[in-house]
Amino acid sequence: MSGAFQTPAAHGQLSDDPLRRVTQYQTAGVNARLRLFALLQTQGVPASEADDLVAALETGAVAGAQCEVVELDGMAPASRGEVFEDGWDAGVRTVSEALVDVADRGWSRRGGRSAGAAELAVHIAPLREDQPNLAPRG
Repeated sequence: MSGAFQTPAAHGQLSDDPLRRVTQYQTAGVNARLRLFALLQTQGVPASEADDLVAALETGAVAGAQCEVVELDGMAPASRGEVFEDGWDAGVRTVSEALVDVADRGWSRRGGRSAGAAELAVHIAPLREDQPNLAPRG
């Protein structure tokens, strides 16, 4: 495959604004998903299996984030007081539960139901045109 996968972070171009940075991460994720589907397709991986793999990777990433959030329980600055600590811990639990829900939804997209191969096939064709070595092997 010619050319390396490029992201804004690869060039130190991440925004200082957290919301903009998340958008940059989302864009990089979509681009990576497109490239991964194209690569898997060129190797003859069935679309449903590609969907399963991508859904598992995405779900694993969310599960990793959930693990990091859970570690924040009980980590509120004690100097801010007991009420702040209680609110902190309740917030950690709320975010943790939300991340589990996100992971559950991602996992349920396995079996060809993710926004995967079928939906992205339209985008894969231009990749093949730009990079002939992505053409299916036969």
